[in-house]
Amino acid sequence: MKEWYLRQSPRDRVIVLVVSGLTLIGLLYAMVWHPMSTRQAQAQQALVSKSETLEFVRRGAAQLKGASSGSAERKTSDKAPYLLIDQIIRQASMDPPERVEPSGANGARVQYAEVEFDKLVRVLAELELYGLQVSTLTISRKNQGTVSARFNMERS
Repeated sequence: MKEWYLRQSPRDRVIVLVVSGLTLIGLLYAMVWHPMSTRQAQAQQALVSKSETLEFVRRGAAQLKGASSGSAERKTSDKAPYLLIDQIIRQASMDPPERVEPSGANGARVQYAEVEFDKLVRVLAELELYGLQVSTLTISRKNQGTVSARFNMERS
């Protein structure tokens, strides 16, 4: 190869050197610079995403601490648990469940084929203020934001 290079005219030697240099620069870009810059951008995006998630969790923790610091007062009702559950569900503007039936003297069984998860959690929290505790809870994800749910609540 050295012999071939030395047989070339000075102009061709310059062209070979320039093409070799450009090829070397292209290879360095393709094999070193581009992968490093791509990974750096991905790491930066992951850092931003994780920072947003951390901030969301911190805000949620602050809300939970604020909610549990005594702002929720116990409520009383002399209604049967299945009637109270039905009343709270209606107040929450939720679709009625497929079933609400008594379960013993101090309990009720509720079944939903599909319900918004966020509304369900709020209703369960409201019912706990009336002294009803969830004894069993089965939740299965349906669509985005909805679940099927079956739960038993008993007065404590």
